[in-house]
Amino acid sequence: MRKKIEAPWLAVEHGMTTLVFEDDFDSLDTIDVNNTGDKGYKWYVERPYRFTTLTEGVDYKVENSVLTLCNVDHTYNYGIATYHPTKEVGWWFCKGVLEFRVRIVNPHIPEGNDGKGIPAVWSFPPSVITDDALEWVEPDWLEYWGDNFWTTAVHDGRRDTYKGPHTYAATNTNYRGLPDILNDGDWHTLTYLWDDGRLESYIDGKQSMVLTYDSGIAEPPINHKKGEPRTDQYRTLEWVPQTLILGGSETAPLEIDWIRVWQRPLKDVRD
Repeated sequence: MRKKIEAPWLAVEHGMTTLVFEDDFDSLDTIDVNNTGDKGYKWYVERPYRFTTLTEGVDYKVENSVLTLCNVDHTYNYGIATYHPTKEVGWWFCKGVLEFRVRIVNPHIPEGNDGKGIPAVWSFPPSVITDDALEWVEPDWLEYWGDNFWTTAVHDGRRDTYKGPHTYAATNTNYRGLPDILNDGDWHTLTYLWDDGRLESYIDGKQSMVLTYDSGIAEPPINHKKGEPRTDQYRTLEWVPQTLILGGSETAPLEIDWIRVWQRPLKDVRD
């Protein structure tokens, strides 16, 4: 019998004790290795924006209950994801506690890894993956930029006109969170809270970031004049779901032991 997975302290503290997504990477069965686009998989290997499709054994592998990501090419750290961009099937979530156990295989890389990709766990709304979004928020739960520098970042993006160019309206939440930790080559647990008007991040139980935003704005204008206050920043986090995306690089592979998402019981959400 499989051991029951207990909710982490942060999930218990916020009443988010329902496990809605988990993968211990015991096998390749949860990954759409053959790119069928069928429902029922937790991870898909096809990528958007004309990026190449991932190949098992080259870009990623599962061994000894650990997922290793070493995808190459200039794909903005887009590896496997919980959403298939052309079949438009998969999994996404809105608010909750995200937790994963990771190890940076080669942490002593140059900052930015010379454009070769970095270890990353991040999110995009499905509408951005299919290139249909007018505005969005991109939570970068983990970006390992190089020796002694990792961040949790939240980007607020939008289009000036529909199908027009992408513009990032704000990237002012990068944090050099607790350096001298992820570069030790050991395993670490990262925990994140996404709740009403609030994001928090922790590494091995120690807080590294708190971000609050206005969660009560309904329909502010999309376009803003230069220098105009951004009271609506991050507003789509209140109702737009996010997929999960995992990435690594050839020179700095990312190992993931397990990943889990917890939410409030459905009856509490409806109440």
